[in-house]
Amino acid sequence: MKSWLIVLGGLIVWAVHFFGVYALAEIAPDRVLVLVLSAVCLLADAVLLRSGLRLPTPDGFARWRRSSAITGALLSMVAVAWQSLPALLS
Repeated sequence: MKSWLIVLGGLIVWAVHFFGVYALAEIAPDRVLVLVLSAVCLLADAVLLRSGLRLPTPDGFARWRRSSAITGALLSMVAVAWQSLPALLS
């Protein structure tokens, strides 16, 4: 179970941000709340990236798990930033 969370951590943060932004847009269309949610998600991605970079790589599976965790966190950072652009530009 721990390996799944390590590999999918960034994508889970991205999904939380995606649904959170759309829920906030429906409930309370305030760009400040979207920016706060985005900042929290970017911070979570930074923590995941840092912990992914610290993972040991003794064998092939561990290297794959580490690279998947780093890639997922980086992809999530880009996606969260991209989804935050409308709130920043409006």
